[in-house]
Amino acid sequence: MNIILLKHGKKYTAQDVNQQAVSLRKYTDYPIYCFTEDPENVIIDCIPIPNKPKLAKWWNKLHAFRPGFGDSFIHGSRCVMFDLDIDIISSPFPSLENINWDVPHFVCDYWKEDKYWETHAYETMLNSSIMTWTVGKNTNYWDIFAKNIDYNTRKYKGMDRYIWDQKLEHGTFENEIHDTIIL
Repeated sequence: MNIILLKHGKKYTAQDVNQQAVSLRKYTDYPIYCFTEDPENVIIDCIPIPNKPKLAKWWNKLHAFRPGFGDSFIHGSRCVMFDLDIDIISSPFPSLENINWDVPHFVCDYWKEDKYWETHAYETMLNSSIMTWTVGKNTNYWDIFAKNIDYNTRKYKGMDRYIWDQKLEHGTFENEIHDTIIL
């Protein structure tokens, strides 16, 4: 398994990446990479975010489903991406070991089910704060998105809502994942 940390733009710093990598290192010896356009001062190996198409914020996570992502060193392998704004308080890896790696998995914010949902807002229980996938599979996530990037980034407030509304095949982690992190 490969661990990916996404750092884009100016919201997070190399120090944020480095701290998250150190916190994860307590629980695993899996390789940890930073997916970024700015590797300066990052202490782990980096995977460059493609220049084109230029995506903003969380939309960069969808690059993970592009054909060719990680071909040089992680193609066909299992990956987990952790957001930099979550606190990892115990090992999340037992919750990740027994999933179906044929489809991407996300955190399920099950508590949202009891909230009032605005249909026009494309509400979702998906949360990509932790996301797993197998490199080279599920490229349809990217293919559908890339057909009209401008439309999709305007229609949906984020990647989670895009995946939910497009009814892309996915799984969610068991609720125990919530015991290992603070969102």
